[in-house]
Amino acid sequence: MKIEKRISEKKKGRGRPPKMKNVTPLPSLINFDKLTKLNSLEIDSRMLESMKSGIRQVDELFSFEGGIPCATNIMAIGDPGVGKTSMLLDILASIQKQDRKCLFISAEMGRKQMYKYTQRFKHFGTVTTLFTSDYMEYNTKDLIEQVLDLGFDCVLMDSMAEVVDGVRDDNNWDRKTAEAWLVDACIRNNKGENKENKFTSFLLIQQVTKAGEFVGSNKLKHLTDALLEMRRKSDRDGGNAYMSFQKNRNGKVEQELSFDLSNKKITYGFITGNEE
Repeated sequence: MKIEKRISEKKKGRGRPPKMKNVTPLPSLINFDKLTKLNSLEIDSRMLESMKSGIRQVDELFSFEGGIPCATNIMAIGDPGVGKTSMLLDILASIQKQDRKCLFISAEMGRKQMYKYTQRFKHFGTVTTLFTSDYMEYNTKDLIEQVLDLGFDCVLMDSMAEVVDGVRDDNNWDRKTAEAWLVDACIRNNKGENKENKFTSFLLIQQVTKAGEFVGSNKLKHLTDALLEMRRKSDRDGGNAYMSFQKNRNGKVEQELSFDLSNKKITYGFITGNEE
């Protein structure tokens, strides 16, 4: 009797559910009113400006025009401890001296850690900084959206991964959804959709794997106009820290610019054999 009952239950479909067949969703009805001819494109002239740091080598590296182009997203990756935050803060502080409104979003380090930086590099202290740890009672999504809406010319975010993780935790989202939100937030501010109509550029520090590879989805990669790598040469090659673009829609690629953090002032110099 028990055997017959088990057989009967199996026939009713109990146990592991059957595999669902792939269902093709109905196609969306797309309005193509945004189709345009290239000779009819209209761009606000401010989006075509470049923000100069006043550091000749840096400005030459970032674009053919010199400086960081407005409405541009630059992702920065590199070896642990190579000096990503220090180097990019130096550039941000230098841009701010040129009468540009800048913001540093620190999602990895708090006030104590950054205080040590400002004691070594005094000019870092002039940069307006948001410590996400100061706003733990708020939703990270709301925090980032509202601070960006204040309007900035250039924003340094350290790091993308920490911001995405905060948004995921606060909203119970998966990584794909949180990354899509960050992409949309950057693009909106690229377009000047903030209170001051600033065509914001972003310097986005991203984490890497142990092998030094980029962490994140392809959507994050497509967000960026440039991919800046910061590495350290082997001891046999001098051990110098350097940066170079592996992708750059606005400037040269694979041109190596060394940077030295050993003193209270960061120094730069093109590595011999890479400068044209």
